[in-house]
Amino acid sequence: MHVVSFTNPKGGTGKTTSAVLLAEQISATGARVAVLDLDPNANIAVFAAARKRSGKAMPFDVFSRPSAAEETVGLIDDLSDRYDYLVVDLEGSKDQIVTFALSRTDLCVIPLDGSAMEARQAAQAVNLVQMTGRMIRQPIAYSLLFSRTVPAFQSSDERDVRAELAASNVANILPVRLIKRAAYTRIFRDSLLLSEMLTTTESEVAGRSPSAQEARLKPIRAAAENAQQYAQAVINALAEAKRQAAEQGVPA
Repeated sequence: MHVVSFTNPKGGTGKTTSAVLLAEQISATGARVAVLDLDPNANIAVFAAARKRSGKAMPFDVFSRPSAAEETVGLIDDLSDRYDYLVVDLEGSKDQIVTFALSRTDLCVIPLDGSAMEARQAAQAVNLVQMTGRMIRQPIAYSLLFSRTVPAFQSSDERDVRAELAASNVANILPVRLIKRAAYTRIFRDSLLLSEMLTTTESEVAGRSPSAQEARLKPIRAAAENAQQYAQAVINALAEAKRQAAEQGVPA
């Protein structure tokens, strides 16, 4: 089982949205996917419960935070017999449960939104990953993800953050940015999967003019394409992490 975890000590970076998008995109390939919601806010567990109440199927299974932190490793190991991928939504603090989950992580994704304070927060997350790697005596791969960014260009804040990260020798940045889009907000607002939005919106705009239909559908198509590219970038980073681990003789 491949384990991808998401963490950032700063809220509002798109951590939970990034986790759900990845789980949905991987599920669409036919892989068996589970999500472990370790964030105290439990937004993914709430999302799954809302869908269940409304009779909507889930393409991936969602597991809630265990009652005791020390149960985390055992839970992850138990899931490894049943799933191909596990996506873990971590809380941002240096809690014991985060350390336990990171000890079973193949790739940790650290979303950051490109604002002025992001480099410092991202560096804290990187330090946490590296500290956990030292504790278990094997490195844990990580990648930074610029999320909630503007679509057409890099803002001056984002450029400054990238420059500061480069100066701090943090170079593991995913090549795809996750753009700030209304469709991603709608996932949790309406308990909808991204893949369902196109069909839902097509029904909503039926009978309108072609230009009106295109105005509503184009942003959703763009969001879907962005999510696919982002998920592929994560999978590529995961494959590279596995390759490097194999070269270093680290058990996969």
